[in-house]
Amino acid sequence: MKLTKLLVTGMLGMGLVFSGAFTAVPSPVVFAEVANNAESVTADGYGAFNPRMPLGQAKIMARRAAIVDAQRNLVEQIQGAQIDAETTMEMAMATSDTVKTKVSGVIRGAKIIAESIEKDGNYKVTLSVPTYGVGSVAQVAYDALSEAGKMPATPAPIAKPDQSFKQTYTPAGSAYTGVIVDARGMELSPTFAPAIYDVNGRVIYGVRNVDKDYAIVHGLVEYTTDESMVQRAVTGGARAGSNPLIIKAVSTKTRIANKCDVVVSVEDANKILAENERTGFLEKYAVVLEK
Repeated sequence: MKLTKLLVTGMLGMGLVFSGAFTAVPSPVVFAEVANNAESVTADGYGAFNPRMPLGQAKIMARRAAIVDAQRNLVEQIQGAQIDAETTMEMAMATSDTVKTKVSGVIRGAKIIAESIEKDGNYKVTLSVPTYGVGSVAQVAYDALSEAGKMPATPAPIAKPDQSFKQTYTPAGSAYTGVIVDARGMELSPTFAPAIYDVNGRVIYGVRNVDKDYAIVHGLVEYTTDESMVQRAVTGGARAGSNPLIIKAVSTKTRIANKCDVVVSVEDANKILAENERTGFLEKYAVVLEK
């Protein structure tokens, strides 16, 4: 799976009457277990047999060449990975020897998941590296954000809804288990560090609100990349849980080059924050972005 299909590869609760006093959370509140983002970055490589060598030696050399070719193609994919709206992995590598070294380590740790001799006689190797988890592309990305001072050692608290905001809530109803922001048709580009803003520029959710170790394993959000994933999310099969709050984005936001962030109305932003105060779904990273 290419990095541009971040589900980031695989990614929980709400409900409050905000009038200065909190009501009890209706029972039961079903939170989805946040699944590990198991997506990987893969690349194929090819090596030609040397007809002047004995077959066994030619096969060894062709396989070695295919691995080198696949490693080179992996580097190209990883370099294009969007860390945030301002930075690609390639840009981070150009400014940080540490990032460059860590990317090299990820490439060296790539696993061969398939190999074969093609009909044209070339040797083919497919290499894979994890998008998330220890030794993953995500670990390099979040380390780069930390190095740049964009990811604090301790997660920043989630914003509060406006004091004037009044959210009606029926106690007999089910509390929301997460949030889905629908940004379909708005050219949203997946990134390791997306953010949700309101139209006034207030940050509702972003990389500064998450624990780094958790982000490395699970990512900040889950992205939907096709209609089947959208249906899975809205029917409770994604990290937003069994009863997601569905919000329509107003627009996407470009910081420098890419539209990596989503913008919602002030009313919807307050609804998200008020519901989060009820059950803390943002602290559980129960966020899905539909692209």
